[in-house]
Amino acid sequence: MRILQVCLKPPYPKVDGGCIAMAAMTEGFILDGHSVKVLCMSTHKHKFSTSKVPSDILSQTEMEAVEIDTRIKPLNALLNLFSTKSYNVERFYSQEFENRLVGILKASKFDIIHLESVFCTPYLNAIRLHSNAKIVVRAHNIEFEIWEQLTVQENNPVKRWYLKLLASRLKKYELHVLKMVDGIVAITKDDASDLQNLGVSVPIEIIPIGVDVNSIPLTPLKSDNLNLYHLGAMDWQPNIDGINWFLDEVWPKVEAEFPNVSCSLAGRKMSPSLLSRSLGNLKIEGEISSVSGFISDKNVAIVPLLSGSGMRVKIVEALAFEKVVITTSIGATGIPYEDGKNILIANSPDEFVQKIRLLHDNLDLISSIGTEARKLAQEEFELKKLSSKLTYFYANL
Repeated sequence: MRILQVCLKPPYPKVDGGCIAMAAMTEGFILDGHSVKVLCMSTHKHKFSTSKVPSDILSQTEMEAVEIDTRIKPLNALLNLFSTKSYNVERFYSQEFENRLVGILKASKFDIIHLESVFCTPYLNAIRLHSNAKIVVRAHNIEFEIWEQLTVQENNPVKRWYLKLLASRLKKYELHVLKMVDGIVAITKDDASDLQNLGVSVPIEIIPIGVDVNSIPLTPLKSDNLNLYHLGAMDWQPNIDGINWFLDEVWPKVEAEFPNVSCSLAGRKMSPSLLSRSLGNLKIEGEISSVSGFISDKNVAIVPLLSGSGMRVKIVEALAFEKVVITTSIGATGIPYEDGKNILIANSPDEFVQKIRLLHDNLDLISSIGTEARKLAQEEFELKKLSSKLTYFYANL
């Protein structure tokens, strides 16, 4: 098949979960023998650079980008209040991007237009006008659900009102536009069920985030201590809220009870206030150049998510690296885990401390749970297996 993959940011470099998920899709298309063209948005957060794209991927996809300003602008946000449009989505529309998209559609015929997230759907009408290809949206999350969760957590009444407005408008847009496409690729069974229950009747296939598990080298960690880590982009609100919660509510208890336990946090866009909290066994490193290098001497991944939908790429990645993952029920959404066997679930500060205590007092569990985690990744998230499943779905749309 000839596929046009439209991305709301460059898949490479793989600096966060969204980039990893999109890059895995690109690599999966190629692995399954499809002809792929990639057009992405280059934003202030994610700048496109051909030097950051693996040379073989660049040549096979002719990957290119159009600069688009997605920054939140106070005046535009204010004016948006007097409309009925979703400001979350409106920020991702650019006439220049649409012009380039139309140019590609006029120059080449495609079988599938694969849109990475609902934020690529403002171009739906232009695609319909210039292509007969089937249009599929990959739902990384049910976006409005994240904003509804953030609304519940917000204590400031003015901010809560505004977040509620954003969530309401995004929900209306998201459900409307998803009914207009030819198919949806959901990342989790829960997301697929939620969309169907909300009246979305187009064909939906569940394709989790793929990882080339067998290509990930294992370097068994021998340590008498627990070395915790968190890796995630800190310009994503659920990560910000989750890490602040962990540092405020969990880490002081861990530090007091287990003075030999270390914790390292890394990720792009670390705020100065967060970086300033680096002290003693708590190390906050900011952006890193190598995931494998960062986690090589660490054995437990913490993912304290309090909001979000879809699947957390960093958890899938940690499973593949044979790490023990401690996360919340929300964080583990979409992963067919067994608590205590291949993952550890903790939904409160005391539960997080209990799970850390369990590992601290039974270090052999780190190896046994890690081994089961790797098996889970191989069984459920192996890239080749998922790519073949997606190909079958596309061929039968």
